[in-house]
Amino acid sequence: MIIQRPELAKRIKELDKWTMVYGRRKTGKTFLLREFVPHDEYFFVKRDRTILTERDQKMESMVYDTFIEILQRELSNEKTLVVDEFHRLGDDFYDILHSMKKNGRLILVSSTLSLSKKLLDQRSPLMGLFAEVPVPIIDLSNSLKALESKDHAKKERMELATILREPITIEYADRDDSAKNTLLTVLQNSLKTIPALVGEIFQEEERRLSNIYEGILRAIATGNTVSGSIADYLFSHKLIDKNDPSLVQQYLANMVELGILKKTKMYNKRKNRYAHASHLVHLYYYADEHYNIAERYPSKKETKRIIDEVIPHLIEDVVRERLAKKHGLTEGVIETPDHDIDACLLRFKKPAMIGEVKWKNKIKKRDVTRAEEVLSQYEVEKRFLFVPDKEEVTSDSLEVIDVSDLSRTE
Repeated sequence: MIIQRPELAKRIKELDKWTMVYGRRKTGKTFLLREFVPHDEYFFVKRDRTILTERDQKMESMVYDTFIEILQRELSNEKTLVVDEFHRLGDDFYDILHSMKKNGRLILVSSTLSLSKKLLDQRSPLMGLFAEVPVPIIDLSNSLKALESKDHAKKERMELATILREPITIEYADRDDSAKNTLLTVLQNSLKTIPALVGEIFQEEERRLSNIYEGILRAIATGNTVSGSIADYLFSHKLIDKNDPSLVQQYLANMVELGILKKTKMYNKRKNRYAHASHLVHLYYYADEHYNIAERYPSKKETKRIIDEVIPHLIEDVVRERLAKKHGLTEGVIETPDHDIDACLLRFKKPAMIGEVKWKNKIKKRDVTRAEEVLSQYEVEKRFLFVPDKEEVTSDSLEVIDVSDLSRTE
């Protein structure tokens, strides 16, 4: 199965300047550029600073000086070149780029946190030279589109589309198994791979900083989703010196910048709620924090139970994200002592749509009644209830929607 990302490919192709493509590992950066962005040559930088490129259907290795010679010559001839993992070439390479005439089309690719810091650092020689294109995990609209020709029930299609947002799951999904079984197979066969998806981003940082970043991922997995409770978690694990939320703000900002975390406004509070951008990363750290799966191999039965616990929360997140994008609104949530609201979508900081996500096999009348009671307390343009199949649920005051409404454009 190939999941196309036409909006992202179009954005990169239409940029009329040198471009920097970045994001964490295994988000499909290389596949996107190789398959959907026209280029004349693709270079990959190894950890030892040797450079690989493909010529005559064979991989060829070259040293740094040869690579620089080719780069300068081909760009002067107005060619389009891609350099993957360019950060491994170091400061000398940045200085060369800064001194070069901006001929041709150069696309740099990276997946490290140090790159993000260089982008924001006004002292960087790269500052202002490149258009910046972050590559997150696959958008739900793209994975839904890829499943249109498949004969899935609505609930299965929604769960599978959510799982397929992570490119490493696609090869497993080709087996035509259920979404949960696909996720089970991925989890059981990727216990080392999943933490490496984000862990390698921080590998160039000093060890203490790497521990803080991983501590944030673990804090969020245990339900600590605002800066104050994240700081509590880090302080209790001796990862920061003071229990002070201000100490974690820059770490959170860096992780949002890299697409590791996503930030959602809490409408009724002057706070943001943080969540893992990747369902696989969330699943792994949730399972490890609650069930210690990194130290042992979980059974199939236990893994299924963990997935059943997590899936409804994943669906809630992607529904809110998709509806916000579809309607041009900002994601938000509401948390009060009496109730929480899964989606509060904002227009100019005011609620425009609010809704609840009910994700279970059987939606009972009391579930609908409770949602109607809570949502009726807010004056908004639209109130909705998202369910596995809207043909099986009715409401007098809420618009009942399902996966078919996420696929449809307005």
